[in-house]
Amino acid sequence: MVNKQLKKLASKHDTWVGLVRSMGCNPAYIEDVIQDAYIRVYEYLKKGVDISYGEDDVNDFYMYMTLRSIYLNQSKKKSVSNEVIDIQEEALDFTLNSIKQEFVDAEEEKGFNRLINKIFTEVNGWEFYSKNIFIAYFTTGLSLDKLSRETGIGRSSLYNSIKRYREIIRENFSEDAEDYYNGDYDKI
Repeated sequence: MVNKQLKKLASKHDTWVGLVRSMGCNPAYIEDVIQDAYIRVYEYLKKGVDISYGEDDVNDFYMYMTLRSIYLNQSKKKSVSNEVIDIQEEALDFTLNSIKQEFVDAEEEKGFNRLINKIFTEVNGWEFYSKNIFIAYFTTGLSLDKLSRETGIGRSSLYNSIKRYREIIRENFSEDAEDYYNGDYDKI
């Protein structure tokens, strides 16, 4: 008798899923609520409670009330298993976001390196003076005054040279720089 009624309950599993979902239950917990209801009904059936409706059906209202009771109890106080699932979901979300960010960071770094390599390929083709002034100014971060003092080259001469280098770089690499800033790293 008990097994027969449990089979009838299980045959309506999709109905129970829809009921629990309509209560607003988190999709990750729907099956847990239903399994808890099956266990509770099984315990009552062993005690002799009759949940049949007629000869060939189970009392849907009884099952609805059981599901509702379990869902509300779990909503009021989360069970340990649900907290573990929450922690696991948060850890999974964090891991997936980290992997996604690492992928984006790696792509961004590759794009940046391609852009810098193109620029330095251009710079390496310049004459000795221009190449060394460009590298000294843009890679060391020295101010024009400090660079002027250390090299012995006049500040205005350095300023005019660096201004010209910037124009050359902008002219030749503005599209690549725009692709980099737009996140189109594969176009560089």
